[in-house]
Amino acid sequence: MQGLFCPGCKSLLAPGSNRCLRCGRPADGLVTSSQSSITDLPSRAAPEPKVVQSENRDAPYMPYEPRGCQLDIIADIRSFLDDGRHVVIESGTGTGKTIVSLAASLQHCKATGKKIVYVVRTITQTDAVMKELRAISKIRPVSGIALTGRNKSCPLFRGTDGFEQIPSNVLSMMCEDKRNKSIKGQAGGCRFYDRLKTEIDNIERYCRENIPSSEDLDRFCEKLGVCPYEAKKMLLRKVDVIAAPYIQILNPDIRESLMTNMDLAGDPKGMMVIVDEAHNFLDAARSSETFIIDREMVDAAIDECPTYRDPTVWEDVRLDTFLNFFKVCIRAAATEKLGLNENDFVLQDDFIEDRMMQKFGMTHSDLESAVERALDLGEARTEKLIDSGENRTSYVEDLALKMRSWFSSGSDRFVRSIKTDKDGEYLSATCIDPAEISRFLNTVPCTLHMSGTLKPLDQYARVLGLGNNPKFRSYPSPFPPENKLVVYAKDVTTRQADMKADPGMQNRLERMIVDLCDACDKNTLVMFTSYNFMRMMRPYLERHITRPKYWEESGNQRRTADSLARFKSGRNGVFFSVLGGSVAEGIDFPGDELCMTIIVGIPFPPPSKELKAMSDRYDQRYGQGKGWLYTSQVPAIRKINQATGRLIRMEDDRGVAVILDHRASRFAKDIGAVPSDDPVTDVVRFFSRR
Repeated sequence: MQGLFCPGCKSLLAPGSNRCLRCGRPADGLVTSSQSSITDLPSRAAPEPKVVQSENRDAPYMPYEPRGCQLDIIADIRSFLDDGRHVVIESGTGTGKTIVSLAASLQHCKATGKKIVYVVRTITQTDAVMKELRAISKIRPVSGIALTGRNKSCPLFRGTDGFEQIPSNVLSMMCEDKRNKSIKGQAGGCRFYDRLKTEIDNIERYCRENIPSSEDLDRFCEKLGVCPYEAKKMLLRKVDVIAAPYIQILNPDIRESLMTNMDLAGDPKGMMVIVDEAHNFLDAARSSETFIIDREMVDAAIDECPTYRDPTVWEDVRLDTFLNFFKVCIRAAATEKLGLNENDFVLQDDFIEDRMMQKFGMTHSDLESAVERALDLGEARTEKLIDSGENRTSYVEDLALKMRSWFSSGSDRFVRSIKTDKDGEYLSATCIDPAEISRFLNTVPCTLHMSGTLKPLDQYARVLGLGNNPKFRSYPSPFPPENKLVVYAKDVTTRQADMKADPGMQNRLERMIVDLCDACDKNTLVMFTSYNFMRMMRPYLERHITRPKYWEESGNQRRTADSLARFKSGRNGVFFSVLGGSVAEGIDFPGDELCMTIIVGIPFPPPSKELKAMSDRYDQRYGQGKGWLYTSQVPAIRKINQATGRLIRMEDDRGVAVILDHRASRFAKDIGAVPSDDPVTDVVRFFSRR
């Protein structure tokens, strides 16, 4: 699956965007990456779980012989779901989160007639859900389907020039036009839709017998000459489990379509939601409502204005006049609010709206009406563009949608800023309260949120806005605890103030990294808190570490993937990476593919006015001190736990993590770390034990 990742903040860029929605970095600083090239690297396969010989009375949908606390997890989840509660769990490596969540949820949903929507971070992660459903189907009848977007499964337009860049809403309109023609028997319909009625029974039979992955189902449909996307839509109401990426429930329009196709339009009581990797879900929810309005977007819309015949948006105010003054207001905000050498300022008032209302003599309601009129004009032009074969949205529609969002974002749910970079000034609205998805989740009778790194659980539920007294549970890994050691050095730090006061701190850190690498002849992962720190220390480490060295390359995912593959195939290498980067999460290093992790510093987010504003809002909402905890400490803890979690993926794995920063003492319990006077000796002693 191709995607764009921002090298600054590491967030995924939406297809067709020309700037990172989170940090505002323009498209020329973004890099295309192939997710499969990073996450699908070959690894030593984990042993297959033992299949049950007879049904377990306490867990009838559990297809494997239970290990550790799996039966307890299933019983707890089932009990809480039966009570109609939201469930938030942290479950350690090896507990089998996918299978236990399905086993418990199916027992509840089969009895109550609910459908399960199992949401994951990436499309490829739906494969694991389908695999476990296949295992369950051997002992109990169960059905499922994996959803992908139209741009992944549309065979008709795939050969169209620029297909990958066609916005999803435009592709939807194009498909709808073809489908309607097919339904009416008119020329110019979709040949793949035409065959759907005659082949849908074959497709349904194939799904029930095989419970295929999304990719396998796509191939099967295309061999029959049928549209996979439309086939999946028709089957949604007939299956027990729907596995899909987060966007299927985060985007209101996509979610409404999903529920309609499930035959649950306006009735979420007939479903339950499982959220996998829930530690990522909060950020995804906030990102889905976060947006920017940059100069390029405004200029493109203004340049499009002469193509409109009747461009009046309110009384005698013309579209071009309206948009030009909007641009003037953005520039005025930058001029008046940004000081010398400043590139961002948090807007505490309705600076843009007030200027526009004063200019045109409007009320706030009038302003909203003018934007809606601009949106109507843009949508009409979009239809003409599609009819002419340009297959894109109008620039006025793009801008009007963002303007509508901006004029409705003046609440404590957003931090609104004026920012500037080499391309000019732009507006940024960062969502801190994902209320839209919160409202939906609280209409669902019960939901299950799970992750291996989710503590503090109440913080997750509180920020996500889960009501009805959610239940929290933590379950330990069944793997031997003595197989993993996490220590932190007491005499070093990457805190900028301390490094500035002590010029020798960087060299002590560098020498400690070298000494640790010399002490261990096993695959080692060295993780920095930023690319800048990695660049600073790279010359020294290149000279003094004699083992094979591999580096994560910022802006070059393909080279990073190649280096990572070579590192994993060897057993004496050192891979240098960044916490929060592509290697920190989602990649397995079973067995001796990884034995030691060195974490250089604490991955607190860099200070900014926007982060300070978010922290202040959380202090006001949840209590003094919660702002720092929620915006800085908790994300740092989760990143560290994700990094150390790479060490132990199977029962016989052994590994040690060393944190080179004494600030780890603040939350040592949360990361399972102990202090060390001599990390090198501790590493040698750990690996000398059997």
